[in-house]
Amino acid sequence: MISAVKPAIQAARSPAHRWILPLILGVAMMAVLSAQSPSDPAMDWSLADSPAIASPSDAFPTSELTLTSKETPSLELDGPQSIETIVIENLTEPIGADPSISYTRQQVMQWAYQHSPEANMIDQESRAVACGVDCDDDDAVCQLRLIRSVLAEIALGRRSDDAADAAKAYDRLVAAQLGKQIARQGIEVQNRLIDLANEADRLGVPDGNVLQLQQAKLVWQDMEVQQTFATQKLRQELARRTGQPEFEVALAVTIDSLQSIESVDAGFSVATALDNRNDLKAVKQLCAGMRSCNLSSARQLIGALSPGAGLAITSAAGKKLFSCFSPDANTSDLSCRRQQCSLLRESLSDVIRNETLQAVLDVRLANARLGLIDRQLQWAEERLAETKAAIELDQQPVGSDDLIRLELEKLRGDQLARQVDVSLAITEWKRVQGIVLK
Repeated sequence: MISAVKPAIQAARSPAHRWILPLILGVAMMAVLSAQSPSDPAMDWSLADSPAIASPSDAFPTSELTLTSKETPSLELDGPQSIETIVIENLTEPIGADPSISYTRQQVMQWAYQHSPEANMIDQESRAVACGVDCDDDDAVCQLRLIRSVLAEIALGRRSDDAADAAKAYDRLVAAQLGKQIARQGIEVQNRLIDLANEADRLGVPDGNVLQLQQAKLVWQDMEVQQTFATQKLRQELARRTGQPEFEVALAVTIDSLQSIESVDAGFSVATALDNRNDLKAVKQLCAGMRSCNLSSARQLIGALSPGAGLAITSAAGKKLFSCFSPDANTSDLSCRRQQCSLLRESLSDVIRNETLQAVLDVRLANARLGLIDRQLQWAEERLAETKAAIELDQQPVGSDDLIRLELEKLRGDQLARQVDVSLAITEWKRVQGIVLK
């Protein structure tokens, strides 16, 4: 950093070439400005890559986010291309989205809710249990009633979790596409700085730093490649979670922007969670429906809801492992199981309350951090306006505004990452309340 600033000071003393200063400072700045990546790099899935977003976020108020392959900036550097560079460009060039195929967050969640593999298996288990029950056997019907009521709530809980996971994948996909737009805008600004440096080299001006500026451009190119492959990975994940055809998901246009919320009420959120959580409803169904006629099933259900609980004494006693225990049908055993179920209900209520309060804090934290980056962006935009006015009056060197634009793109990357945090926190806040689809 210091070695880059020293020649900048010397160059600034020459009034004939005052615009060289921002070029050299640009090299030093790009050494510390790293583009923020909102999701992990992904493995190659398909050449199809959605280049359009119908509802851009606030980070791009004036730019059109629907791109075609003609508008995609090239990743090549000045000079001959290597085979590796050509391969990367072919992989990252989008085929194009089908405007007739569009997905909303609500659609994706609904598909995932219906497609939930684990919930479907639980429902199938419930149907299988019913097939082997003699309707004339009152005890068997009593056990079946309890089993089906508890399994139904467990399945609904799994569906809600899968819907939330699909919503999070949708938000990450939106962020990956927006991140690619940020990278392309950064590349455009970097190209302008490279053009200025090339002009300085043609005129014989020393310290043009073309090579260093080209190396700094690779930071933005790396971000674009990462977001392209992340987009492909997230589309594959959405296809798996929703059960939609892969070729359709690969070309679908995402409609919704990232979620936002002004504030959340902790007390109301906890009350909503205690009323709507399906796992708590399952325990309540178990406690309310426990009878002497379904005690053996109640033990197994307790064990399913809380591993380690609900030891099947009947089975153990039948094998003479615990012959000292009382018979299965005694009333004291039923009373103990009801007390155990009540303890499980109270424990789960405490867990749900804690999860909800944590989710509320996560939403508030994400909103607070987003507010800070929004303020930084506002100040950087004000600096850009002042610098452009100063350049017109020859009070600032040519290229100073592009340096601020690079800083703005970096801040927009940070803003996008925090917008993703807010949206994911909102989805988790809804999930712990059991209101993902409401």
